Amino acid sequence: MQEYKGGCLCGETSYTAKSEPINPHLCSCTMCQKSSGAPTVAWLEFPLKTFQWAQRGKLGLWQSSEKTQRCFCQKCGSFLGAINEGHENISITIASLENPSVVTPGKQHSYQESAPSWWEANIKRQGT
Repeated sequence: MQEYKGGCLCGETSYTAKSEPINPHLCSCTMCQKSSGAPTVAWLEFPLKTFQWAQRGKLGLWQSSEKTQRCFCQKCGSFLGAINEGHENISITIASLENPSVVTPGKQHSYQESAPSWWEANIKRQGT
């Protein structure tokens, strides 16, 4: 089984997932835009039972909506993921992986209509 590692900009908050990623996709909702400072966030999911935050980390959680908590590093502020109440997976930003090139988002792009009018995402698939 593949192991995926990632973390924040300063290196204080890191994680390991011991399963294959699920549902790699893009999202341009206004919450993703505001929390990341980018027009689109590339996401993937891991089952919570295979995911672990490092013990030394300075993980922060912020309740961004009724059912969603955003995960970030309390030291450097890096946006790392989201946990949805009642969901068996954790959503992690693809860019926070040690090697973000190992996962390519699929064609799903949530909330495209919320993206800035000048933004267009074209994903080149690996191996094509």
